[in-house]
Amino acid sequence: MKRTICRAAVLALVALPFLLMLFPQEAAAVAGDGGGDAGVAVELVYFYPRFRCVSCEQVESYAEEAAASYRGHGLEGVPFTRLAMDDPANRDRVERYGVVGSSLYLVTRDDRGKEGYQELKQVWFMWEDREGCISYIHSELDRAISEGAASGDSGIPLGGIPFLAAFVLGLLTAVSPCPLATNIAAVAYIARDIEDRRKTALSGVLYTAGRAATYVALGLTLVYLGVSVVNVSGFLRNTSVYYLGPLLVLVSLVMLDVINLSFLKGGHISRLGERIAGKGALGAFLLGALFALSFCPYSAVLFFGMLIPLALGTTAGGLYMPALYAVGTGLPVLLAALAIAFGVGAWAGHVDRLQRWERYVRKGAGLVILGVGIYYVVLLVKTLV
Repeated sequence: MKRTICRAAVLALVALPFLLMLFPQEAAAVAGDGGGDAGVAVELVYFYPRFRCVSCEQVESYAEEAAASYRGHGLEGVPFTRLAMDDPANRDRVERYGVVGSSLYLVTRDDRGKEGYQELKQVWFMWEDREGCISYIHSELDRAISEGAASGDSGIPLGGIPFLAAFVLGLLTAVSPCPLATNIAAVAYIARDIEDRRKTALSGVLYTAGRAATYVALGLTLVYLGVSVVNVSGFLRNTSVYYLGPLLVLVSLVMLDVINLSFLKGGHISRLGERIAGKGALGAFLLGALFALSFCPYSAVLFFGMLIPLALGTTAGGLYMPALYAVGTGLPVLLAALAIAFGVGAWAGHVDRLQRWERYVRKGAGLVILGVGIYYVVLLVKTLV
């Protein structure tokens, strides 16, 4: 009996290499299915919207490279899946995960098929750091495979200090590609009245107040009225790209005197039109409120995916945190407006020179806004094509 068992074991050992040679694809499939030596399968899933900005494209490419280059726990890469957020076939997964913008998720499945998922939010703070972003994704894959589950960590910087986190998220939004373009347009718009330093400073304050009004209204609606974050985010993210570019081009053409709106004269509409066109401080407030509604995928992730979850777990978070976020997003414009106002104050004794330069500043501001408008029109064309 013992001799028979030994012969069977020897035959099995001899036959094993030949079996592996006969079925190499099956063996490779077992090694590359995302399941490591810890018995948990992992996958990177990237959700993308119809409209994508530079940061979204960068993160997507880093995530794909990270998935292909992962070599931990006996794996030769992990699966990488792209899913369109607006595709009805993916709606169940979008709502289940709470996807609000371009997002990268680490998905785990154990031996019983139980699914876990974690959004890797830190990638959005590394979109200009290829090596750092890939290293972070690899470390999260290592942790998920070792622990056998996705982490519950929010991935939000300063998450333990929510009000400070709100302000920092606003600053990060202000310097990201698409919001930075609108802030440049806002500075140009405010600087058109270079001769009147009081009006310039007031415009900076009102621009920030306009952003705050929009963000607070959204925060109160989402936090206290229970409106779906996914639906509101999707609506704003998908609509702003259609109107922002053409609107900025129109405003710039009015500032450059290419288009004459004299047909609006007479009545309340004409007075409001004049203020929006720049003949009243209300224009800066309305501009701030409008730009705040113009979410790109990156800013949608920061506001809807990070700020709102923090506000939900903070007392009075729906009111104060969006306001602090607005201060962060509008701070560059506010500082620029104050710098222009005080800079003009130093030239107060040279009124004639200021008046001579004001016309050129107005034209320059119009050209800057025209350039930003064209930038958004190009993004619109890319979206439609």
